[in-house]
This record gives sequence, structure tokens and C-alpha cells, in this order.
Amino acid sequence: MRESLDEETVADLKLAVTEACTCYLWGPDGSPPSQDDADTVQPPRSLRVDFNVMPGAWEIVISDPDRQHHMSCHPGCDPSSESGLGLTIIKALVDTMEQTDTEAEGCVLRLVKRLG
Repeated sequence: MRESLDEETVADLKLAVTEACTCYLWGPDGSPPSQDDADTVQPPRSLRVDFNVMPGAWEIVISDPDRQHHMSCHPGCDPSSESGLGLTIIKALVDTMEQTDTEAEGCVLRLVKRLG
């Protein structure tokens, strides 16, 4: 079954995924981390983005496959910080956003956009 998406939905999903990936990559001060600063929480070496087409919805799961990244350390994505609106933007673009952050799995963002 082919799920067609209108241009606005595609643009919303593209921006939501971009913001989610940016949240994983930004340093604790809201800027890209410096590779020279050993005290800075380093971004993950890779990200995993899974797209699951379900009846009436798309699910996008963004995670750190090494399970070492914890987004809670990154005020760059905290809506109350001066530099971060990432999670607020994501929440505005999708119908459901679930963030889990555990020692065992690292940070996982699950986004759901209902269609129609």
C-alpha cells in the first residue's frame, strides 16, 4: 500500500527530522561541540533514523545506535534555554512525540505524524 504525502506534510516531517538530528548533535551550550574540548559531551558518532509506514500514520524513530547519547545533557534542545527550541518545534510539527532516555538505550525520539 502506498501512502502519499502532500508537500506540506513532507516539509513538516523533513523539518522535524532535521531538528531531532540537530538536538543529538549540538553541544551542551547550544552550539556545535568542539572536538578539542574534552569536558564537552560529545555527539554520537552516528544516528539511526527509522521510518515506519503504518495505516493512517508515519512513525519516525531517531536513536543513537551506540546507546551512549543522552539528550537531557543538551540545553540546546531545551525549550526553556535561550538557544534551544528544537523539541518545541518538533512537537508543533508532529502529532505525538515521545522521548525516552535510559542508561541502557540512550536517548530515543519517537515521532508520529497522522495522515488525513
